[in-house]
Amino acid sequence: MSSSTSTVNASMPEPKTQWLNVILLWVAGISAAMQFAKFSVSFDGLLEHYQMGATSTGAALSAVGIAGLVFGVSAGMIASRVGYLKVLVGALLLGGGLSLLQSTLPSFQLLFVTRMLEGFSQLGVVVAAPTLIAKLSAPQHKSLTMGIWGTFFGVAFALCGWAGKNILDQYGLQTLFLSHGVFISTIGLVLFFKLRNNPVLDLVPVTGRQDGFLKQMIKIYRNPRALLPSCVFLFYTCTLVSVLTYIPGLIGDSTLQKLMLVVLPLISTGGTFLAGAIAQYLMRPQRVALMAYCGVASCAVVLSVVSGSPELFCAVVGVMVLFLGMVPGSALAMIPTLARNPSEQAQGYGLLAQFGNLGATMGPPTFATAIAVYGLAGLVVLVLCVCCFGVLFSLLAGRIKAVV
Repeated sequence: MSSSTSTVNASMPEPKTQWLNVILLWVAGISAAMQFAKFSVSFDGLLEHYQMGATSTGAALSAVGIAGLVFGVSAGMIASRVGYLKVLVGALLLGGGLSLLQSTLPSFQLLFVTRMLEGFSQLGVVVAAPTLIAKLSAPQHKSLTMGIWGTFFGVAFALCGWAGKNILDQYGLQTLFLSHGVFISTIGLVLFFKLRNNPVLDLVPVTGRQDGFLKQMIKIYRNPRALLPSCVFLFYTCTLVSVLTYIPGLIGDSTLQKLMLVVLPLISTGGTFLAGAIAQYLMRPQRVALMAYCGVASCAVVLSVVSGSPELFCAVVGVMVLFLGMVPGSALAMIPTLARNPSEQAQGYGLLAQFGNLGATMGPPTFATAIAVYGLAGLVVLVLCVCCFGVLFSLLAGRIKAVV
């Protein structure tokens, strides 16, 4: 029996990574992340056009995250039932339609509604796309492709900061939103025609008997294969946005401040890709996360010592952000490594999206308060506390056996 099985396995062709399709799915992630980035780069223009004040306009910026915060876990369950490609293409086309509507510069109330609906578009992409990427990747490349996927957010902000800012300056808000609508709709149509008959994507929607919705939710939260990577990711999102926002203000040199605003997001993106490569070829993703949090903690301690030298301070901050950027690459690589089936992968990505939005919501006000009261010391202590939790959950995740 065993010999015949080994003969069958030997005759089966070794799965290959479909790199073109992986890159197209990564571009889809970039187009979805631009739903955040386009409002970030056009914030001043929106303030001027709508005259609604920084608080209301800021709420419109963050409204995209509400869907992920509330519906992150259920999105993975829905995708496993409906079909991942259907969810992905539907989410991209929804995002394109909403951007085209925004290009008409509707009333602020309608604009806010479109932002909330964009949250469902963004959530559909971040749940379905990585599940499809994992399916299209050979086992020996899954950590690497997850590392590539993890860079989509930083790349989106970098592209919007460059091309989006140029479009905004030359042609205005309407053309910026119109360009995004065309871009995200186009990639949705390309993926539909490219993947609809792909034989590898035999991800049949789950139609058998299932537990009730609430029971399934509880089961996902109690599943360490989905929960622990999300907890590792949570403490990253608590920290990175705050570090990128507040640390430049602690640098005494104004030229270095401006430089850090551009360089730090790129360093973070590089760290994410680096983590995927290390997890693929050198060590398990859980160990990469552990190493990353230990590196962040070490840099935080050094920061308190070198605060008198702006150049040295910036160098240490750069290394700290590199380690921070490695956390999402390792967390994303954990999910296909630990998940036992595509449905469990999608649920893991949904939970990751929910915890990510939770961290992004909690982190900035917490860090802002600590820095306002205690200055650099408050930032250092808070980063050390975050790293303790990150190390703990990385160690717990390391005790789970990977699925081969």
